[in-house]
Amino acid sequence: MRINYISRSKQAQIKILKKKILLIFLLISVVSIAQDENRIQPKSIQYNLRSTVTPIELPPLDLDTIIAQDQINDLDKSLPWRYGISRPLVLDPERDGEWTELGNSRGRIWQVAIWSPDAVNLSVNFNDFKLPEGAMLHLFNEERTDFSKTYTKNQNRENNQLGSWFVSGEIIWIEYYEPANTDEIAELEIGSLIHGYRMGRVHQMIENNTRGLNDSGDCNYDVNCQVGSDYDDKKDVIKKAVALLNLGNGYLCSSSLINTTLNDKTPYLLTANHCLESSNPSFWSVRFNWMSPSPICASEEESLDIQTNFTMSGAELIAHHSLSDFALVKLHNEIPDSWDVAFAGWDKTDNSPSMEVGIHHPNGDIMKICRDDSGAVKETANGKEVWLIGGVSVGTGDGWEIGTTESGSSGSPLFNEDGKIIGQLYAGQAFCDGIENNNDYDIYGRFGISWEAGQTSATRLKDWLDPNNTGQTTAETLENVLNTQEFDDTGNLDIYPNPANTTISIINNRYPNLEFCFYNLLGQKVFSGDMSNTINVINVERLKEGVYFLYLLNVDTNISSTKKIVISR
Repeated sequence: MRINYISRSKQAQIKILKKKILLIFLLISVVSIAQDENRIQPKSIQYNLRSTVTPIELPPLDLDTIIAQDQINDLDKSLPWRYGISRPLVLDPERDGEWTELGNSRGRIWQVAIWSPDAVNLSVNFNDFKLPEGAMLHLFNEERTDFSKTYTKNQNRENNQLGSWFVSGEIIWIEYYEPANTDEIAELEIGSLIHGYRMGRVHQMIENNTRGLNDSGDCNYDVNCQVGSDYDDKKDVIKKAVALLNLGNGYLCSSSLINTTLNDKTPYLLTANHCLESSNPSFWSVRFNWMSPSPICASEEESLDIQTNFTMSGAELIAHHSLSDFALVKLHNEIPDSWDVAFAGWDKTDNSPSMEVGIHHPNGDIMKICRDDSGAVKETANGKEVWLIGGVSVGTGDGWEIGTTESGSSGSPLFNEDGKIIGQLYAGQAFCDGIENNNDYDIYGRFGISWEAGQTSATRLKDWLDPNNTGQTTAETLENVLNTQEFDDTGNLDIYPNPANTTISIINNRYPNLEFCFYNLLGQKVFSGDMSNTINVINVERLKEGVYFLYLLNVDTNISSTKKIVISR
């Protein structure tokens, strides 16, 4: 049973808030609130346009055969985890879809919809992608409940290629907005669509099909579970470096942002060399901060989902080597200053750890954690120089003491007792057996070997992570956003419309774990809830006309902010 309570500290905060609200009420003489501009919603939704576009229907896939293949492939961690099938499809605005003039010099939009029957989620790869200044592109589902990030000129690449993150559902809409009086012509050509048939909230299309979200085994620990008082503080920082990696070809791996000796936030991403197979980093996309706000720790219960848009598209291969199965890529775009992520520290000494922790996305699931107290040892496996976490079939020990890894965890970081990366997952036989793991082994490519794995900069890490050749043997984790006593919502938290009628939308692209409370002018709480999604719609029909205060609390840091909201009908 879960008991909800308000701590004494929070009660004190609420009393102070009520006093502040009453003080603000005494000072209010004129209410004048400008409506925030929303740069995230597609124009068709902003203007409530009804499209006449008929979705392009693709033939159904033979999912029975596909899932039979997966039952074999899922047992091999040296392979990326398959969640979808790439479907060739060439579309461009000159031949396909529909243009709509918005009128009043507001520009025009192009829309096309694609229907891939029985898809759980869909994403697209653009063979040709170049947007002019002021243009925007969005992807969203048929129900208008799942939206991509906003793609702009900032996502233009030299090779004109781009892969998107996926949206849920079997119909995906692509909408391009072109502002009025644009001289530059957009270059847009869709080259393929990825039909995701698992991962996400899955309806049972086929008997015994896997569950999607919560696809990983029941012995897994959500990353926000406690793993020991000696490590929880370290874990709460380094988890911010880990990302789910979409390879743009229907396969997934895990990865991590990694720091350099310059501490300059260069967006380097470390993963496994075998994740490069049959994939093009230009079409890669990553998702950070996908963590359950209500952690499940080795239980048959299902983790709660959040729909954040901490996603980035496109990368360039920097270095890789098979000797330690590492790959280093550089994301095309810088990490936004507002994102609460981290660049993981590392240790290249190759000293044996006393214990280690893995953080990963098994089977494309929400972020998990595992812990081994025995200490990994150096081994050679299939010609790879690895760390061995011994289990019942190889080495000594009983595998992971907490949690496990699974297919899809490939490329995920291994952290030593100091919270520094010492390797990335290559292979292994550790899996779940109910709510317990099977006590078997895992192997990780060794970071110390990757440091000087080859004779050129394209085959080793040192040239990139220590560009000035300082000789440092370790680097600390660098937090992108240091916790302060200010609730920084500039450019990160949009609230609209204001004044509001029936609903208020809150665009939250920074805080994965927000709570809200509405208070009236007497300081009385009207109603409350949480906002873990990127796009949050709050129904305010129950509120009478007047002025209210929206109290926002970042649960992770206990930092709060209050916004004045007007209800007008």
